[in-house]
Amino acid sequence: MEVNIIGLIDNTYLRPYGSTREIEALIEDTARYGAHSITINPVFLRYAREYMARKGYKFKVVAVVDFPFGAGTTETRVDAVKRYSQYADELDIVAPIGLVKSGLWSEVEYDINAVVETAHREGKVIKIIVEDAYTTREEKLELYRIVMQSGADFIKTSTGFEEKDYAEKLGNKTGAQIENVKLMAELSRKYNPRIGIKVAGGVRTYQQALELMRAAEREPDPMRFRIGTSHMMSIIESMRGIH
Repeated sequence: MEVNIIGLIDNTYLRPYGSTREIEALIEDTARYGAHSITINPVFLRYAREYMARKGYKFKVVAVVDFPFGAGTTETRVDAVKRYSQYADELDIVAPIGLVKSGLWSEVEYDINAVVETAHREGKVIKIIVEDAYTTREEKLELYRIVMQSGADFIKTSTGFEEKDYAEKLGNKTGAQIENVKLMAELSRKYNPRIGIKVAGGVRTYQQALELMRAAEREPDPMRFRIGTSHMMSIIESMRGIH
């Protein structure tokens, strides 16, 4: 049975040099192929909303927060969540990576709890990006636990903007990796079975998306499993290749 993978996609454009032209193309592709949402930089939130309203498009709008470094203070991150909630339906925020790497776990927990609580108060879905390429297994175990116990709606693998050299020093690969997604699924059984899993970073084929969904142990429901990709067209091409 073919899974409607496209309906699980957060169709993404986050390159820093993108203009309103790219955002319009992203919106049109999302409408044409039936992706779940667009994921964009906050600078284009209002523009995207107004463009979509003119066209009568109703799909979701996702804003990235403190992206791609997760290096802002908790106060600025909470403030951004509030401000972007005016236009965004969902928020993808990078975990405070510097605090994670410093082993300051109580500060990590305080920060993530604060942003999740703020998003939920605003009535928004929030996804925490754990940037798997930058963490050791021990750090993942603790960070995943904190994210799951925070009540976040999703845990998300990567920004797609990781530094490959640093990742390799830790023995990690960039992007969405099966082993990390399996670990998320395993820990979610213990800490938060309801949490959604979003895979992002290098997802380019239908087969890859299916394998990641199986690893996540999630059904094809956009509130349980999501794919963040700027390669939706190559996923569609790979599906055509199957038939």
